[in-house]
Amino acid sequence: MSSLIFYTQPDAAVVATDTLAVSPDGSPFSFCTKAGYIPNLKTIIAGTGAGGFSSQWLLHASTRMVVRGIHNLDFHTPKRLRELWETYKKEYSLTDDSTTTVYQFGISEESGEVVSFAYRSTNNFQSEPLQFGTGVKPACTVLEGNLLDIIPDMMAEQRKNEAEKPHSERVYIGGEIIALILTKEGCNHIKIGEFEDFVADEKAVFENFNRMTN
Repeated sequence: MSSLIFYTQPDAAVVATDTLAVSPDGSPFSFCTKAGYIPNLKTIIAGTGAGGFSSQWLLHASTRMVVRGIHNLDFHTPKRLRELWETYKKEYSLTDDSTTTVYQFGISEESGEVVSFAYRSTNNFQSEPLQFGTGVKPACTVLEGNLLDIIPDMMAEQRKNEAEKPHSERVYIGGEIIALILTKEGCNHIKIGEFEDFVADEKAVFENFNRMTN
């Protein structure tokens, strides 16, 4: 699981995630991209919950579907996500109580404005249109100020809150903080921060990898 903080308004969307992936025991396993952009659809896809599922959906949506924009994609997404989720759970031996949520943020092919949707496994991946504003997962205080300046502080609060929970219930947040900024002109990816233990986690990731491959 991961941190996701986003903000949408009619002419722009900002989507920020951390990059840490952990082993079942919570130790650093790798760093990964948790949100990606499909240029021809002008759409960002991100996800929380089961690690890697949203990335598989991003690949599927960008290479195996013939759609013309985010509304067209939204029409097909619930059915395709249900199918992919069943395959994904079997492939990775996930339990029935595993959950995931996929988010899609894009420039509408109909209005030219930002639209966004959530698809939750707990709701059978039904399409849920999202209102303009700020969304956070896991919960934290929504601060006021320049968004790119306050996101690192909001993620730090998320991580502090999660660290107080039992390991089995905790969302592990770490690595770097990457923001995607979407407008009609395109999408920029920028690093807006990193956590204080990023260097130590990076060292642990490569040490674990070397032990596994030697």
